[in-house]
Amino acid sequence: MTGISPAFPSQSAPQVRGVDRTNVSDDELIDLIYASLLGEASWQKFLDRLSEGLPDGASTLFFHDPHKNAGGISLSTGFSDQALAAYGSHYASVNPMMKGATTRPLGLGVLAEQMYARDRLVKSEYYSDFMRANGLESAVGVTIYRENGCSFLLSTLTSSADLENNRLAADRLTRLAPHLQRAFRHYRAGPFQKAVTEIGGSLFDAIDVGLVIVGSGMQVKTASATGERMLADGAAIGTSPLGQLTLRSSEAMSLLRTMLETGFEGRTVQSRSIGPFKLTFILVQKDRVSTYFEGPTAIVLVEPPHAGSRAVDFEHLARAYNLTAAEMRAMTGIVLGRSIDEIAADAGLSRETIRTQLKNVYAKTGATRQADLVRLATRGILPARQ
Repeated sequence: MTGISPAFPSQSAPQVRGVDRTNVSDDELIDLIYASLLGEASWQKFLDRLSEGLPDGASTLFFHDPHKNAGGISLSTGFSDQALAAYGSHYASVNPMMKGATTRPLGLGVLAEQMYARDRLVKSEYYSDFMRANGLESAVGVTIYRENGCSFLLSTLTSSADLENNRLAADRLTRLAPHLQRAFRHYRAGPFQKAVTEIGGSLFDAIDVGLVIVGSGMQVKTASATGERMLADGAAIGTSPLGQLTLRSSEAMSLLRTMLETGFEGRTVQSRSIGPFKLTFILVQKDRVSTYFEGPTAIVLVEPPHAGSRAVDFEHLARAYNLTAAEMRAMTGIVLGRSIDEIAADAGLSRETIRTQLKNVYAKTGATRQADLVRLATRGILPARQ
């Protein structure tokens, strides 16, 4: 099997005799996976219970991009915020197990020793400065999903280097993998089944602005009526035979691809021109779990030359009114016709948090109700540029 050693190397770390210290069963963990999909439980609870199967278990849902030699932890148990930040900023790039993890078969639970020989692991910076610094000796993991070369993984690190006990934990990950893969498919298909009118498609159709929702790999998920017409027309945007969005500008295409990369940290609202058309890319802001399972999502607004002052200039709005990214997310949601509850659910925040952000938007813009924000966005009524 590619990237997996056929036998265990000799152990150089002291053997801590591990035992399964919990009576958590596969059935309970599987139930937690599906309960999390339905909102009846949390992925945090799933990780907490999974971690209990190994001594000092620390479980993570994380991703790794071998092309950038970078990655990050989306959700975890057993790690401090400082450790999570350190992994994303540095240790993901020096984790010697990632080379094997990005090529191993999907759904196969394995030991750290199968990914990287133990005698070499203990000499690595990752082991010395990250694993040992957090009281850890070994790990088990499984690659759940791959997309555009990026791997999405589940791992439990442990203070025990006991092969027998860790092998049992790796086998459990193999059994859980099909259910986790179904979770990916559910998340990545589900959010786009709603009619585009539910996110304000009719508003943009009324001002002749196309709205297209794009997912990972530039895949077109849905579009408003005007967006569909623009895709078919092909003057500024189109679709490939595989259903991917194409733009009549290599620079704009490159920008949108970059915004749709896992872990993107740049500006979430950006605009580009393609001939007489103006395109605005809005990266949908989500909580970490939704981003992990659903992948990145962007709204593409296409304004034809005759749209004029009726078109929505989100980038200008953000600059003109000094709106933060969180405030811009709340305002964008309102302009797109979403309710406060929907915006809160997508962002993984409370309803009151979104209400507070909207109050800040009202204060900065002088608007007094949601309808004012829609008119502000669609009519281009802005203060003079400084």
